[in-house]
Amino acid sequence: MPQVISISRRTDIPAFYSDWLVNRLKAGTVFVQNPFANKLIRVSLRPEDVSAMVFWSKNYTPLLPKLETIEKTTRSLFFHFTITANRELEFHTPDYRDAIRDYIHIAGRYSPEQIIWRFDPITITDKLSFEIHEERFACCAELLKGHAQRCIISFVHPYKKVLVNLQKYTDHGLIDLSEENRREYARRLAARAEAYGIKLYACCNDYVLSPSVLKASCIDVRYLSGIFKTMIDTRKAGTRKECACTKSVDIGAYDTCAHGCVYCYANVDKDRAAAALQRHDPSWNALRRPVHEDDAGSAEEQGAFKY
Repeated sequence: MPQVISISRRTDIPAFYSDWLVNRLKAGTVFVQNPFANKLIRVSLRPEDVSAMVFWSKNYTPLLPKLETIEKTTRSLFFHFTITANRELEFHTPDYRDAIRDYIHIAGRYSPEQIIWRFDPITITDKLSFEIHEERFACCAELLKGHAQRCIISFVHPYKKVLVNLQKYTDHGLIDLSEENRREYARRLAARAEAYGIKLYACCNDYVLSPSVLKASCIDVRYLSGIFKTMIDTRKAGTRKECACTKSVDIGAYDTCAHGCVYCYANVDKDRAAAALQRHDPSWNALRRPVHEDDAGSAEEQGAFKY
């Protein structure tokens, strides 16, 4: 059965690897490196094997000129667009006003149903209060009025790598919020969103759900089947406990995103991720994880990533 291709939860392919993506679509195949092993898995990108493509990005500018080429594989395209106006912790993301212009362009090229605004993760620190995030949320929502129908939020998870990177790269200290605080904050954002015709959803934060904050399914089989008028695999993703997503195949790789967001779960270290981008070759048939300087890999290993 044709598969949903996720592009990508593990890295920002539209921002940094769009040339590589086009090459893989033209070839009709991509190899994905198992994040827990070195095994490469072949994934078909032929039109008959792709039911939909779900993109995730904070910067779609490099991808926009390539949309016509991408549509040759499928026109069933869905976009997650993260816009938080949080340059304090997202070092290399675009200005939120530029990002919103791209959001409006995508919504106009396709439809507001095919793109969703993400304001996540909400990272409250001793220097970034919830009130600051709330005002930025309202500013973005006002500019997105009429173009965005849904917004997904979540609160940052205090993974060890997040705490380490906050300490290493910033002078911010993460604030430990109670669930009641988070529920109240989510309700306040929902009220702000409603004023601009946007419905709020929460991803893997079920404790904040309420009549005004609905449960998110970031890859939703019923929703995608409805807007694309096609059958999509109904199996569950089987990722995090509270995840409500439909099964997809992610073609990205961890430790390769160069946005430098210090709260990111997908990078162990932002410097290593930036170095991985510098080593990247668009002719590789897979996005590979970075290697340490003293472990560049054998010639056979390097060759495995070529056409």
